[in-house]
Amino acid sequence: MTSAHTRGGWNELPTAYEAVNAASEWAERTQQRAVTGDTSLMIVPGYKFALCDYLFTNTHQPRSTLLMLISSLVGGHQRTKRIYDHALRENYRFLSYGDGTLLQCSKGSQISRV
Repeated sequence: MTSAHTRGGWNELPTAYEAVNAASEWAERTQQRAVTGDTSLMIVPGYKFALCDYLFTNTHQPRSTLLMLISSLVGGHQRTKRIYDHALRENYRFLSYGDGTLLQCSKGSQISRV
């Protein structure tokens, strides 16, 4: 991972190893054995992302809360619909064992940075 920032987060997407290693190092450094708790955060269209430029995820089921996250990231319902129409036309597989998708955060979905 590099330290070169783009609009909101990093210029590169970390590998799964780098992401797990970063979480493991944080847990060791802070002596955390587990992180548990409740949240009232629901990411819906209009949410402004602070550090995320990309999201690698599977193709989610229509009418799910995970789809609201995707819609928030890519800039709304119409862009999400175009992405999913493409997935349906190309016979992408959905749900947990489905095809992976790399999505870029829309400029309007990020907190402005100077």
